[in-house]
Amino acid sequence: MDLMQSGAVWTLSERGVVNYKIAADDEMFDSGPASYFSVGLSGLRCILNAIACAQLPAITSILDLPCGHGRVARYLKAAFPHARHTFCDINRSAVDFCVEEFGGRGVYSQYDLGKVSLGGPFDVIWVGSLFTHLPADRIDAMLRELAEQLAPGGVLVATFHGAGSLVVNPLYPMIESDKWSAITSAYESAGFGYAPYTGVSDGSYGISLAKPWWIFALAETLRGLRVANFTERGWADNHDVLALERIDRMAAI
Repeated sequence: MDLMQSGAVWTLSERGVVNYKIAADDEMFDSGPASYFSVGLSGLRCILNAIACAQLPAITSILDLPCGHGRVARYLKAAFPHARHTFCDINRSAVDFCVEEFGGRGVYSQYDLGKVSLGGPFDVIWVGSLFTHLPADRIDAMLRELAEQLAPGGVLVATFHGAGSLVVNPLYPMIESDKWSAITSAYESAGFGYAPYTGVSDGSYGISLAKPWWIFALAETLRGLRVANFTERGWADNHDVLALERIDRMAAI
């Protein structure tokens, strides 16, 4: 899909019918409708930017993981109404809501993504604000699992906490100050920092912060893929956005 086609989809999504229904238990809506919907629309823009830089001719299947209660999914459905949509999340209520409201296939996720039947391959995989909460080893493992779910030429679009979070956190703290200090210290010295939320006994879920070079170093280890684009503070002027396409970076010309 080239830039002109991507722009046409954006125009259609703005003019098309977007389902604005909000689930009663949608925690993301706590920020209010203006923020909620602008962040959702920004997610679609990230995906279209990635597609415009890739070589994917058409979008027939989309995986949204974690889908939540459809903050981005509602716009993906409006932009690609004829695609096969799959909604996946550990939150079963969120999955059920997306299936009922936006139409598609629901998949209940698990801690070990390798045990989940995602139903790929997919032309597009959107991973909005998942790696932002994981330690490095879980990011590595999950990114590899998802890369295997891409169709040839497919695009995976994932977000990370980066420089934008250094600006946002003092205004809207994501974690206790002592843990944030530990995260930023490791981020500056090693390119990646992480601390678990209080109460997460196994330490597997919290807040992570990654420098662009750390993200690129991880992407370079993924065989059969190449980086389509990377945008600092690309999602809602906060998260950095990485787009990978399933085309071998070492393929013959």
